[in-house]
Amino acid sequence: MNATMTIIRMEGRRLLRGRWLLPLWLLFGVLCACAAWNGAAWVEGRQATLALILEDERATHAMRRTQLAEQVTPDNKSRYGGALYATAMSLRATLPPGELALLTVGQAEGYPMAATIFPFIASNTIFDRHTAGMENPAVLAAGRFDLAFAIVWLLPLLVLAGSFDLFAAERERGMAPWLLSQPIAPAHLLAAKTAARALLLALPLAVIVMATLAFASEAGPAALLQAGGLVLLYALFWLVLALLVNLVARNAAQAALGCLAAWLALVVLLPALALGVADLAAPPVSQAERANALRAKAMQARAELRSAVVPDRVPAPNIPDSLRRRALEVERGERLIREALQPYRAQQAQRLAWLDGLRVVSPAIALQDALERLAGSDAGRALRFQDQAHGFLLEVRQIVQRHLDQDRLLTVADYDRGLPRFQLREAPPVERLGALLFDAAVIVLGMAALLLAVGRRLRRHATFTE
Repeated sequence: MNATMTIIRMEGRRLLRGRWLLPLWLLFGVLCACAAWNGAAWVEGRQATLALILEDERATHAMRRTQLAEQVTPDNKSRYGGALYATAMSLRATLPPGELALLTVGQAEGYPMAATIFPFIASNTIFDRHTAGMENPAVLAAGRFDLAFAIVWLLPLLVLAGSFDLFAAERERGMAPWLLSQPIAPAHLLAAKTAARALLLALPLAVIVMATLAFASEAGPAALLQAGGLVLLYALFWLVLALLVNLVARNAAQAALGCLAAWLALVVLLPALALGVADLAAPPVSQAERANALRAKAMQARAELRSAVVPDRVPAPNIPDSLRRRALEVERGERLIREALQPYRAQQAQRLAWLDGLRVVSPAIALQDALERLAGSDAGRALRFQDQAHGFLLEVRQIVQRHLDQDRLLTVADYDRGLPRFQLREAPPVERLGALLFDAAVIVLGMAALLLAVGRRLRRHATFTE
């Protein structure tokens, strides 16, 4: 134990004397700062857009209350029907950024961030105003320089740059026999050298990420610790990978090429291959095809109800019978839309299942998924918002139906009490933590597989002097 601690101290001093650790820390700190600034700018723009959407809702309600209180008379009621009829309520549902939204944009730009709710609007069209350009391949493929990019793509390069010569340099210079002649087992020697880099390389990089998030966001300690723990695990994975490469390579040049090849395979090639497999096994839903199919169902419902003409009552009720017929048309259309949606929902569920399963292919995929969950920019949160927005539309329709049944108009008191408001219900903490633990387990299992390979290599070549 004392010999191991002595080697850790000696290796630490050697790393510090090399005078490259501080520039490496500073480089990663600058990269994280730039990425956090870029992410914060995106969050600020998104919040400003959401604020405009909600302000439009508030301004509409204020205008209609003013009309109802000051301008509506028995003689001009038809002119201000929007202020009187519950069927004309204009509401909004928005998806707010997550606690660590600046961490990564993730999949947030591939899903709508808001819904426009009118009682008689078809459920398949409530996001149409907020999905312009989302299926553009350039939009879907474009990435951003955010913290997740710096962590998933660049952090491994920095760890490998500081660890590619962990033992290969000693073998190349002929110092391996001298080191292994000391009264310490080769496994302990390599573990000590790796531990020194874990303390002076992997741990500081994780601390830099946590410090950046703490400075640039208002995240709580739990979220910061989760992010820092994931980054540390990821850095340790690459450190162990560098150790394995050093046991295989005969010199520092071979070790550097081996580390670079491993980075290309795990960070670039495997994620692209996994996405290709998912596209073949479960192609993404075409939003254009889906919208056309659902629009056709809505038109079918309208045509069926128009064929059964029902005359308006005389004298006319407070709420025109034409609005009641419209409610029946929407109800019929929704039944047809639900039937048409089933194959698309099944296709989407199948694709998400494939994508979730392919997280095990590479620690880079697992970490990206975990960071998106921490940021609240994952597909699961976006789809949860969509489901809740549809549920909110149904709640509004129930309110409207009560007004129709009672032939009751909106009053100033209704506006003063406040019309229905949407509130996003986040996933239960246990569900969110379980998904993060699964991603962390993928990284840990990858590290365990590397350690097993290291152990086999040590047993086969106990001296490593050849």
